[in-house]
Amino acid sequence: MLDEIGFIWSNRYTEFNLGKSHPMNPRRLLVPYELFNCLGILKATNIHLFTPSPASDSEIQLFHTHKYLDAMKELSEEEGGYQLNLGLGSGDCPVFPEMHESSRLVVGGALEGAKRIQNGDVKQAFSLLGGLHHAFKDRAAGFCYYNDAAIAIRYLQKKYGLERILYIDTDVHAGDGVLDAFYSEDTVLGISFHESPQFIFPGTGFSNEIGDGAGTGYSINLPLYPGTWDDLYIRLFEQVIPCIWETYDPEFVIWQCGADGHFRDILGHLTLTTEAYHYLGRRIAELTNKSKAQGKLLMLGGGGYNPDSVARVWLASFAGVTGFKIPDESPIGWVDYCQKEFGIKTSLQLKDEPIDPKRIEQHILIEEANNQYLQVLKEEIRETSVWKNCESFQQK
Repeated sequence: MLDEIGFIWSNRYTEFNLGKSHPMNPRRLLVPYELFNCLGILKATNIHLFTPSPASDSEIQLFHTHKYLDAMKELSEEEGGYQLNLGLGSGDCPVFPEMHESSRLVVGGALEGAKRIQNGDVKQAFSLLGGLHHAFKDRAAGFCYYNDAAIAIRYLQKKYGLERILYIDTDVHAGDGVLDAFYSEDTVLGISFHESPQFIFPGTGFSNEIGDGAGTGYSINLPLYPGTWDDLYIRLFEQVIPCIWETYDPEFVIWQCGADGHFRDILGHLTLTTEAYHYLGRRIAELTNKSKAQGKLLMLGGGGYNPDSVARVWLASFAGVTGFKIPDESPIGWVDYCQKEFGIKTSLQLKDEPIDPKRIEQHILIEEANNQYLQVLKEEIRETSVWKNCESFQQK
């Protein structure tokens, strides 16, 4: 029997538009949405479409400060201005029309998915416009205004009394805002796999950032050297994730499944293909099913700025979770839509060809650097007692 899956979507998601020349524009959502539509996924009997309601002020303030919320409202009404001390009006986070309204709809999408899963309406849910993981409680950053993932976690804790939530982030950029929010707590296990902050925004997320106080050992950051490819990524994932996941035994899982680690993304520098993302979906679903969560998984779209690769990566991730069989060829209707509406030439094949790591420049250096990042993480973890039964962390 197929699991019931929630798909969170609103046509108003396209109002979260930071400008035509900004990477965060509606193309990156409409292109993948149309691919899911053309493949018939949205009409499948086990797929349930849910339209989110905007989050309330009280819900947003589960994480964000009153002062920051007021500033978001004020600048939205003025449709201009800036408060750079709050990150608003910068190049990354410009002030734009309906900024507050569209941002609270993003939060509403994450909350809709969390509620539907926790209430038993569906087993998993996917909100395309979600995972805005760089926002902090009192400032915007990295294209993110309200941190829907952090708010959803606080909501699950308050509404349902959950004590062990696992947040896993595979965006190319470190999940700094979310991991920072729970850095001193042991009720959330935060895991972030990302390109090394030596080379990319946000400049944090090093292996030695493992939490503080009661949260020591509950923040897991694994940086990846530019150029990291599928097999190496998967090998590192398997060395780090399964044991701590099974030991923690989460009651609920949130996956920020950013698509910007794909080799064609315009902001990242990893060399991942759709196969890595299909693997992630399958493996994360397996681990979630085996844990106390019993399959409860909320997927948030996250980053990704090449509309073609974003669409195919999210499809691969979704297929890994749900078991949907991806056809070889792109649907003609989708190809024509992308060309007609946006002038985008899409891939004619939905799956990428494998990339031989020997063809990647400095592939030996890349592997050595990743092993060093991993070794630092192991050394930090060995200083704690949290994962003492995980053999992979005890090995030098």
